[in-house]
Amino acid sequence: MDIAGSAFSNAKFRSRGTANLPKNSTTRSLPTMTHSPLVSVVIPTHNRPELLAEALQSVSAQTLADWEAIVVDDASEPSVDPALIRQTYGPRVKVMRHNQAKGGAASKNTGIQAASGRYMAFLDDDDVYDPNYLETAISILEQHPELNTLFISVIWFGPNSKWTSQYYSEAMGKILAELSGTKVADNLLVFDMMKLFNALLVRIPMAFQRPVLSRSNFFSIGLYQEDCLLWDCEWALRAALNGPCGLLTTELYRQRAAGQGYSSQPRRRLDHALSNMQMKNALVAALPADSPLLAAAKRAAIAANFGVSWQYMNQREGLPAVKTVLSTFRYGTSWKQLKMLLHAFLIWAGGRFLKPRDNDD
Repeated sequence: MDIAGSAFSNAKFRSRGTANLPKNSTTRSLPTMTHSPLVSVVIPTHNRPELLAEALQSVSAQTLADWEAIVVDDASEPSVDPALIRQTYGPRVKVMRHNQAKGGAASKNTGIQAASGRYMAFLDDDDVYDPNYLETAISILEQHPELNTLFISVIWFGPNSKWTSQYYSEAMGKILAELSGTKVADNLLVFDMMKLFNALLVRIPMAFQRPVLSRSNFFSIGLYQEDCLLWDCEWALRAALNGPCGLLTTELYRQRAAGQGYSSQPRRRLDHALSNMQMKNALVAALPADSPLLAAAKRAAIAANFGVSWQYMNQREGLPAVKTVLSTFRYGTSWKQLKMLLHAFLIWAGGRFLKPRDNDD
């Protein structure tokens, strides 16, 4: 049975790739007018010129010289100046622009479709690369051509990095214990596809949102889903089923934690929960009845619906909480669902003696 094909057969999860991609040179000399770079780095940006400068400086400082960077200006005001970027960083950095803001997923997709490198890498405009990022990642992919996607471990910096790093380390510890990956090199773990998919249904730590892979493999997995707030997470689930995945355990992606993230603001907790619920519900709907992934997908969908219900209860919105819990009974019935329904009903009925708490499942 083709697990990957059956898992993402509907419109939400269908691969959106293109065919007949050109084969590109793998030489590491500096690009010329007739040379396709070894790796393309896509950098979406919106209204953060100072941070963008730091990101581009980290790309310029890479020990691997054969790269192009594609900056996608998502309707910044003022706009990113292509002439200034070229003057500062040279001809390897290209600038594209959206006249209207479309979001991070659409910006990455724009850059991906303009890329000419054999490999694809991504950098948010508020983050930076370690100088060895590209050289190490590409070296591993060339030494292990069986790998479909290489995920890169993250190290945090900035004023909020202490608690963010602690939370990330705990999440990584849990998922790596579940995966029991095979250590094929000092800095490389390779995972069983089914184990990785099932683990990512529960949690997707930031490392698994930082991929490097060949351009052909990227298009096999498909573009980022532009109508999904958690598009990095949705893409990671598809990648897990598209072929063998590895994790570079050396922390070479430097993630900023300074409260600057657009999607990480506390007010967006409900939006995140809703996106996660929609993603998991769509996955269950896409799976055939005999899929070996279905049971785990249903459990993940129930948990995601619970997450939304908790957010509604914390806002004392009892009726939406009740409706959300009721929707989980299409996936089966358990005492946990009945208990959650009772909590939601009491909030709806005005029972204030049950103080809702954050869902810690």
